[in-house]
Amino acid sequence: MEKTILNTNQIYYVKKRILTISLALIAIGGLTTITGCKKGENDPFLSLKSRTARISGEWKLSEGTITETYGGGGATTTDVTTYTSSTVSQGGSTTSYTETMTIEKDGTFKIEYVEGGVPYSVTGNWFFSGKIKDLDLKKKEAIIFSELVYTNPGGTSTYTGLYGDQILLLDQLKSKELIFKGMVTYSDSDGSSASYEYDRTFEKQ
Repeated sequence: MEKTILNTNQIYYVKKRILTISLALIAIGGLTTITGCKKGENDPFLSLKSRTARISGEWKLSEGTITETYGGGGATTTDVTTYTSSTVSQGGSTTSYTETMTIEKDGTFKIEYVEGGVPYSVTGNWFFSGKIKDLDLKKKEAIIFSELVYTNPGGTSTYTGLYGDQILLLDQLKSKELIFKGMVTYSDSDGSSASYEYDRTFEKQ
């Protein structure tokens, strides 16, 4: 069989084509990995960091609203709590308030808040939720906080075992901004009902 001998220019062209194809395959594979990080409704389309890397760190509450509604006996009551980076307001009253949340990669967390000059703290474990088809919940779309120690000026309460003290939907998780947003409702056969709606934004420090 006659051998084909490539000259220098042909060899250069072949190497360039192989390099171009290889880079294209790497880019496609990387894009598949990166776009797979999008979970929350308003998550960034592309992210070079994993979900755990983005959520880990110290976060400070910048703004938020919690709306609680209670119904029963033909009457409905609504309580709205509004947060800024330094205050909390409810029922026409405003008090100084700050909240800091530290989430560690090792699965532990600490939430510290000071309301009206009085400090409180909660520590425990955290983990991402799994996928729940019936709830239309994607894997890692929610975070679960399991409280172990609660401290206030009156003393300390300690808990053991696994307990979902807070389950919060992650509407947006960026490297510098985190938004919890969701709603929980309740109704009873006696006609009573209740709802809890939250929308809170944290900024990474």
